[in-house]
Amino acid sequence: MKQFWSTSIFILTVLTLINCNNSGSKEKLKYYNIPELDNLTEKIEKDPKNAALYAARSLVFSEKEMLQEAELDAEKAFQLDSTKIDYYRLLADAYFENLHSYAAVKTIQKAIGRFPQEKALYLNLAEMQMILEQYKDCAYTLDMLFKISPENPDGIFIRAMVKKLNADTTEALKDFEKVVALDADHVGAYMELAILKNKVGDPITLSYLDNVLRIDSMHEGALLTKAQYYHFRSEYDKALTEYENAILKINQSSDINYNLALMYLEMGDAEKGNKDKRSKYFESALRHFDNSTKFDPQFADAYYYKAIAALRLDRKDLAKRDLENAMRLNTFLQTISPEKVEQELAKINLN
Repeated sequence: MKQFWSTSIFILTVLTLINCNNSGSKEKLKYYNIPELDNLTEKIEKDPKNAALYAARSLVFSEKEMLQEAELDAEKAFQLDSTKIDYYRLLADAYFENLHSYAAVKTIQKAIGRFPQEKALYLNLAEMQMILEQYKDCAYTLDMLFKISPENPDGIFIRAMVKKLNADTTEALKDFEKVVALDADHVGAYMELAILKNKVGDPITLSYLDNVLRIDSMHEGALLTKAQYYHFRSEYDKALTEYENAILKINQSSDINYNLALMYLEMGDAEKGNKDKRSKYFESALRHFDNSTKFDPQFADAYYYKAIAALRLDRKDLAKRDLENAMRLNTFLQTISPEKVEQELAKINLN
């Protein structure tokens, strides 16, 4: 009798625990006060086994740079449905963005094992390996791709990028040229050709840039590089036309404003005879440097050169403030050393 009661109490305890767990098993989902996310969260609450909803929310998390949340939702989508190739790629991308590169590579490799004819998977893996500087593994992945797609332009592009990264410029150029021969609308290859040809002063640079802009008239890199092509050759009138065209299209670009400001600074320094003209150039430089820091508040180099433009106009208080901004952001300096900024500040303080 005593044993019966002990067993009954044990069973009742287990049943109570199970009931407690079941009553609290429905996970309370977090809302973020972001309509796009909260709308998906509400749908997930109503349909918690729908992998597509988690996949969609993972993409939104990624766009919002909420990388841990993106990874968790990608894992959930994959857990609910591991038959879809898109969920392998979603999970690998989420891992990679969240700096879990080993898991990302392994996920894509598993996908290739399951879908060996899917070209996009090889491209995903090769690109990851290139970024991780796993060049031998990248070459092996591309070899596997070329067995099922011998003239794959995107694969050849990645191969060209690896050659460029390894300073094999001649062979990289050959591959980039092969890409545009196979795909006349490959923006990336045209852009890389323009960058490499511009370095050696080849006028064909403009042709490559025009092809980029034919495909994408708002391509910021092409708009800027075309203006710089004339700028670096001191063809200021043509450069000004291209810079102004670029700013009309992308008026909040910190880089375009910065480079135009640098040109105005050069033009002011080169103008020796006309004092009013010289001041006008420096005022224009100051305005565009100011735009640059407005659109990118951490642009340390722009603060430094804004201070230089202010000094040319004898506006020392403004110059001091912007040099102090450059020093505050000294870890972001790219072309200027912190010592150079300190020297300029010291000169102002002496006076």
